[in-house]
Amino acid sequence: MDISWWVEQTAGTHHFIIRVIGKPHEPWHPQAIHKYVDALRPFARVEIVELDEAHRGSTRPNVEETKKREGEKLLQSLPNDSTAIALDERGVNDSLTRFAERMKDWAEGGSPIVFLMGGSWGLSDEVRARADHLLSFGKHTLPHLLARITLLEQLYRAETIL
Repeated sequence: MDISWWVEQTAGTHHFIIRVIGKPHEPWHPQAIHKYVDALRPFARVEIVELDEAHRGSTRPNVEETKKREGEKLLQSLPNDSTAIALDERGVNDSLTRFAERMKDWAEGGSPIVFLMGGSWGLSDEVRARADHLLSFGKHTLPHLLARITLLEQLYRAETIL
């Protein structure tokens, strides 16, 4: 299956869509993800869309072609009125308070906020160009599932200070 998704219906005011390349590998990954999705329940509707990696298991894929195919998947079906935030090492590394303020601005008017997370080789130039903002969690490289859990945790913390 190319796509899987989790949708949590809530009464919250924000709508987060997290589009990611890759799926959980370890039994604790979904547990950690659901912990923060559940914590966000009073504040936001959360959708997680998991897309297959484009390298098809190859340990030596054509990196640029892989990023291009994954980028096309990430950008497919973006809501027209959404704000797209790409998680990228070149992005802004905000304090939590500033992140919460920016999140409030991004959600102005009730538009969904879509977070885009690339695969093992990062994002294509097309994804970076389409994104309204680039966000970074610092200069360290995080495994993709930890980055996803970190994003959910930061969304929860930001919601609690809004």
